[in-house]
Amino acid sequence: MKMRLFDRILLALYILTIFAFSLCLLGISVGLIPLDSLAGAIESIDYNTSFILASLGISLLFILISLRLIISTLAGRKPASSLLKQTDFGTIRVSVNTLDGLTKKAVRTFEEVKDVKTSILTETDGIKVRLKVNIMPDVKMPDLTQAIQAKVKDYIEEYSGIHVKEVNVYIDNQVTVTKNRVE
Repeated sequence: MKMRLFDRILLALYILTIFAFSLCLLGISVGLIPLDSLAGAIESIDYNTSFILASLGISLLFILISLRLIISTLAGRKPASSLLKQTDFGTIRVSVNTLDGLTKKAVRTFEEVKDVKTSILTETDGIKVRLKVNIMPDVKMPDLTQAIQAKVKDYIEEYSGIHVKEVNVYIDNQVTVTKNRVE
């Protein structure tokens, strides 16, 4: 879940305020801030209209920030799925885990690929696939990556019916093959 910038700023201000309040309470509890001076400061406050409005405004502000942060965390939790199609009977969805499995199966058909890590990004009109592969030595990388891109796109579209917008391949490493020595 990604928080919006506005929500992150609110959360940071909220945390800083709670942190400052906690430091004050800690200072009171260990005797750094004398309780008598705090009580004197509270007694000197005039209980008038401006104080009531200020305290009401601050209270409402903290309540609204709390509600906003709670709603933003709950609203961000959507099941990871990709829309396949809308039918007369309802919506058909395919999980990202299924698409991930299809992608790995397509990539593992290449003998030149030693290991693959996948990332599926869902969008309203299809998906984007990101691959991070480790390949065997002495492989023509441009030929291999183009073949992987075509295979993954065709395989996912054929078996799931979901449009693949792009397939990005990142070659992470060439694995070294060690031969066992016979003595």
